[in-house]
Amino acid sequence: MKKIISILPVCAISILIFSFDKGVNNNQTINPFLGDISFVSKFGHPPNKNTDENLRIKTHLEYVETRLRKKDISHLTEQLKEKRLQLLNLLRKYSQAGVFPRNYDYEECRKPCFIDKDKRICAVGYLIEKTTGRQTAENINNKHKSDELSAMNDKTVQNWIKHSGLTKEECAMIQPMYGPAPVYTYNHISARYGISSSTLGGINLSLNAINAIQIAKGKGGKAISKIGLITGAGQVVLGITNFSKNAPPTWNRNTRNESQRILSMLNISIGTSTMLLSGWNLIAKKKAKDKITTWNIYSYPDRNKMIVGLNLTRKL
Repeated sequence: MKKIISILPVCAISILIFSFDKGVNNNQTINPFLGDISFVSKFGHPPNKNTDENLRIKTHLEYVETRLRKKDISHLTEQLKEKRLQLLNLLRKYSQAGVFPRNYDYEECRKPCFIDKDKRICAVGYLIEKTTGRQTAENINNKHKSDELSAMNDKTVQNWIKHSGLTKEECAMIQPMYGPAPVYTYNHISARYGISSSTLGGINLSLNAINAIQIAKGKGGKAISKIGLITGAGQVVLGITNFSKNAPPTWNRNTRNESQRILSMLNISIGTSTMLLSGWNLIAKKKAKDKITTWNIYSYPDRNKMIVGLNLTRKL
């Protein structure tokens, strides 16, 4: 029994380490030409997998617009200068509206999306739509929906760029790479987290029962109490860590994994109860042992007298 008790904390710590998923490599940038310089310039640090997607796209478009407005265009004709200014004004309007397409087709990487299934159009597509019509944008989407603009070998695109006052590289700088669209998952919980939660939960529920019995009987068990404090704290940490991991991104509140959040709250509650019971069991005053000698004074009436007696009992 002592060997089993001594192994439990080691098991709990191993389960806790096992439960933490490896970090996702999220080094894909918003644009192949500029990377994430826009986000770093504005916020002082690169974006991560939890960064609001709309914020990331808008920050990029604002950065590119500012950069293109500052560029020397003295070599352009007045007609192209006017066209360029019109497009940059449209780009600002598009960015401020904040209606951006989603990458529904590629779950593992950031990709361009000219027009998504909900008919939301990308920044360059918007500029083409507003200057040549929606049908032109639709035709380009049919052939180059997920292509990088720098790799498009399309006469329609080339002709539009030629008369836009922008270079092909500048148009490619505007084009964002969109992250995978979040998936609405109520019931998906990673096997790692599920196994860890079940195992720690089973250990802690057992320890809760033992602690409760010992408290009721007044027979403390320091080993059980100390193990309960460790495993209870482990389950609380497990719940808190995984609860914060799946906090929903602000750009799509419906991506929340409710099942995992509920399991996290359950882990926190079970772990907390184990810590409380273990702490109580560890510090609670124990009932005094039954005395082997007891005495009692009693009285009873006898006619007109009150008789007082002493009763002495000794256990053998």
